[in-house]
Amino acid sequence: MDLSYIRTPPAHPDKVRTLADFLKISGEWHQKYSKVESGMLSQLWYRGVNAHFPNQAPGVYREKFTERAQRLDSNQGLEKRRLRLEREMLSQFRSAGATFLKDQSPVEIYFSAQHFGLPTRLLDWSTNPLAALFFACYGSPSENGVVYGMDAGQIIPSDATKDGSEKLYQSVMSMRHVWVEYAVDVSFWGPPITGRNAYILPVRPDIIPGRIGQQSSCFTLHMHGAQPAENPTLITIEVEATAKAGLLEELHRLNVNQFTTYYDLDHLAAEIARSWGLS
Repeated sequence: MDLSYIRTPPAHPDKVRTLADFLKISGEWHQKYSKVESGMLSQLWYRGVNAHFPNQAPGVYREKFTERAQRLDSNQGLEKRRLRLEREMLSQFRSAGATFLKDQSPVEIYFSAQHFGLPTRLLDWSTNPLAALFFACYGSPSENGVVYGMDAGQIIPSDATKDGSEKLYQSVMSMRHVWVEYAVDVSFWGPPITGRNAYILPVRPDIIPGRIGQQSSCFTLHMHGAQPAENPTLITIEVEATAKAGLLEELHRLNVNQFTTYYDLDHLAAEIARSWGLS
């Protein structure tokens, strides 16, 4: 089955039971891979999930989306069926949501679709390790949570080329990078360019007030046709299920909670109710 995902390595031998445990493990990893004088915005990214998965894949490559794509009336292969379903859903999102999206570029519309829950090729990451730890502890109380960390630039292979000749550098891209615009254009019915290679791209969105700013959000963009990838810097930090509640309380003392993470009224109300023991 054609899939585009990031392979995750075995878990670090030490499990997280306290905030101090997490800061020690993640801090040692950070020190190993951080680069001096590399700019204001970090290339070391984290992803927190409340239960372990062997691979990390965005919505377009998950089981439910794949099963629906397989049922399309088409004689095309599975990857092209996924693209067809993605295009149909994005077209409906763009048309029906035109009032709310009229001033947005195609790339901005694509990121909005991800933000509001439409399956896309974007996979969430964060430059904030505490935000990732919050997501690892938030939900599935009977399962161990996981925080993944990676040097985002190295998700692009060191020998990557744009078309077999021109080099594609291992760096984080902005939303306006030509490769990001091209990848999104394909999802909006643009034709793939013959001979152009496909990769998983690290993308940093514009930092704006709201959820993206609060979560220090970044994304990997899994281009149509991109193969599974490995990242030699990737670490898997496991959080014990029995420690999740205590860790959430420790994070709350540092003002990391539902409201400060999502920054909307729904999660403000939920956090107030939780703090009074009513959730």
